[in-house]
Amino acid sequence: MSSNPSTSVEMADTVSAILYAIAGWLLVGLGSLGLVGTALRIGGNTAPTNLALSTVVVLLSLTMILFGVFVNPRFRRRLDRGGPVTDFGRTRSVNSRPLRPGEGRTVECVICGTRTDRGLVRRYREEFRLAGLPVSTRSEGRNHYCLDCATAEPTNRRPVGSVGSIEESVVESDDRLQTEEQ
Repeated sequence: MSSNPSTSVEMADTVSAILYAIAGWLLVGLGSLGLVGTALRIGGNTAPTNLALSTVVVLLSLTMILFGVFVNPRFRRRLDRGGPVTDFGRTRSVNSRPLRPGEGRTVECVICGTRTDRGLVRRYREEFRLAGLPVSTRSEGRNHYCLDCATAEPTNRRPVGSVGSIEESVVESDDRLQTEEQ
């Protein structure tokens, strides 16, 4: 078997993420089923015959839901993006990461307009948060910067043909950038 190691690793990572997602959703589903079943028994006409058993079922169900949230990659990414527990309502955030030539794509710098395969990618989001955890994302976009513009002084950062600041250009170019990398 002469398979490329990088494609084998990528395939294993993809399968692993899918299996983690399935396991996470199963745990959340089983835990929710246990909570709903216990709540219906307690709330209905049939009172639980054993209160200790109902307590154990509720605790196990909550544990299963908690593990399911931590196992599922989608939930884990949201937890990683969490902020302070005091964050409630609409918030804005900006994350940066390097753009490397190994990614196999070229992008246009939002400052000078040159095409490059290395530099900086800034992702900005407007989210609704409850206790610091993002519940829903209202808008998301990316801006790309070449090495020169990414390392330039903030006073020199003016998009070509614009009189506003770089933050204003981020908002103005939101529609164009959202479709670029989705």
